[in-house]
Amino acid sequence: MTITKVRRCVDCGAPQEQVRRAIDYAESGLDNVRLLNVPVWVCTNGHEELAVPAVTELHAMLAQLIIRKPAPLRGAEIRFLRRQTGLQAKEFAERIGLTPVSLSRFETNARHATRRVDLLIRLAAAALIAGRDGNPFPSDLAPLVERLEAWDVGSHTLRHVEAAAPEREWETAGDIR
Repeated sequence: MTITKVRRCVDCGAPQEQVRRAIDYAESGLDNVRLLNVPVWVCTNGHEELAVPAVTELHAMLAQLIIRKPAPLRGAEIRFLRRQTGLQAKEFAERIGLTPVSLSRFETNARHATRRVDLLIRLAAAALIAGRDGNPFPSDLAPLVERLEAWDVGSHTLRHVEAAAPEREWETAGDIR
């Protein structure tokens, strides 16, 4: 016994029927993602509604694929990874030692990231996503961390963060004379 799924179109109220097809998934913000066998509701007037299942899991998988891709990151991929971390551009830029303007230029393809910055963005995204989800840093990315350390990327930021506290700190406001 075959059950045909039918529902009403939200645009016109006409009956819709579910079909499955390949779609370009531009909603991800990436222009090179094509999903196969996606449920699409089509009405008799030609309106279509996508029913992409497990979007959160899909985006997590896309992020892991982008982090590990062999080619340099493109602007849309950098933006996608940053958004997957859940951080605004300013905070993400600050965390990896970039200015928000520099990050914006990378995300809009106005400027291309160097190999070092590309690697830094990938590793930062991997670490932030893993931390957010309560997972350890992916062990297969450990060699990339070693490569980053060998390039001495971010040493200025690290030195600044690890700077010693001032020798004299005021204990209370009453000490000021």
